[in-house]
Formats: sequence, structure tokens, C-alpha cells
Amino acid sequence: MPPGPHVTWLGHATAVAELGAARVLFDPLLRSRARAAGKVDVVLITHSHVDHLNRWSLKAIDRDTHLVVPMGARHIVADLGFREVTELTAGGELEVAGVAITAVPTRHDFGRWRKGGTPEALGYVVTAGGATLHHAGDVDFSDHAIFDDIGKRYTIDAALLPIGGMLPVWYYRWRRSVLDRGIHIDPDCALDIFERLGARTLVPVHWGTVHLPFGMPDTPRRRLAKIAEARGKASAIRVLAHGESLGLARA
Repeated sequence: MPPGPHVTWLGHATAVAELGAARVLFDPLLRSRARAAGKVDVVLITHSHVDHLNRWSLKAIDRDTHLVVPMGARHIVADLGFREVTELTAGGELEVAGVAITAVPTRHDFGRWRKGGTPEALGYVVTAGGATLHHAGDVDFSDHAIFDDIGKRYTIDAALLPIGGMLPVWYYRWRRSVLDRGIHIDPDCALDIFERLGARTLVPVHWGTVHLPFGMPDTPRRRLAKIAEARGKASAIRVLAHGESLGLARA
């Protein structure tokens, strides 16, 4: 484990960050990964889709943990017995165990089981221990100017950005052109957003963990490496294995 502040990818969109004396868990999926995160001070849920707000996985977390969910999602977790549940909307701020938490906007469908206006879909910026981390949640192919604003407001040490979904990259590109906003971005778009944020490091998430058998699970990772090399950004990309950590300390 790296000394100082660090983030560990546990698979899919699940990551745990150790920032100073506090530990923050994002979007726990699967009970084994929730347990692997260990004792945490706060759990941040980006949106209500079942691979991000997963009730079964949340049941593996100590109920003394502070649970933060997007506005409109409290009813989904109200019966789980967490000591404190807070709803945030984009722009909302909270401090837990010395960690400054800001809910920031993203671009993704809000509905849990079908398209709709609630619960909200968020990203988070968390700061403590001399490090700042951004988790974008899920992102579609619509307007990404919001990430310019986030990048201007924060000096981000690492941005956790999705580079795929459960289906192959080509499916989301096809869906973008013929149906809607694509639901999930591809590696090219993730790199675009990374540049908008001005972050120091890009940690790709939402790939190679949960996928349907219509393509190689490491295709998004290989595509990201290829375009990052072409754009001169290869040194800024840090692909983590499940359970691998990245130090966030600034040189």
C-alpha cells in the first residue's frame, strides 16, 4: 500500500480512498468487494442504477458508516439501518471525518429501473490529507462542459472515469448514433473529459469487471492506452488491477 493518501480500485466503479485519517468508499458492488474495502467512514453513491446503488452489497458494510446518496434516493436505502443517511444534490457539500465532500454534476440517465428525472445522478470531489479525488460516476455522450467548471474549481490529483460498460465499446458508439446519448462513454471520450478536468492522473474504472460475452473485457483498457499514447498522455494514465492502489501524494 502506498504511504500517504491513496486510492484503491476494487472493480467496476468501486473504489476506496484513504485520505488522511479517513476512508471513503465509492459505489460498492458485490459483498466481497464491500468487505475488502474494510472499515470506512463514509460511503458515496453516485446514482441509483443497481450496479452503483446495490442494496445487497451495502448490507455488507458496517451500519455505523455514514451513507451519502443522491437526492431522491433515500427511500431506496431507508430500511438498511445505516446510522446516518444524507441526500446530496449537485453543489451540495458535507464534511465527514475530516473529508470535504462536494457533490458535482455528471451526465447520465437518472432513473433506477427506467429513464426518469429522479433520483439524481452525481459525481463527487473529495479532499483531505493533502489530496483531491474526483469520481465521475457514470457519464453519457451528452454535453461535457460541466467538467470544465469542475476542473477550474479544483486541483484534482486523480480522476476516476468510466471507460466502458457491460457491453463492448462499439455498442455504446452505435447506440449514440442511432438511439440516444449512448448511456456510457468510450475511452476516447473519457480522455477528453480528463483533459477538461485538468487532473494529474486518470484512473479508468467501469471496465473489465462486469461484462456480457460480446467482446473482450480488456478492449476499453487497450483502446485507452492507444489513444493516450497518440495524444502524448500515456504517462498520465494509471490502469489499476483489482485491489491495486495509486498514491495521491503530490511531489
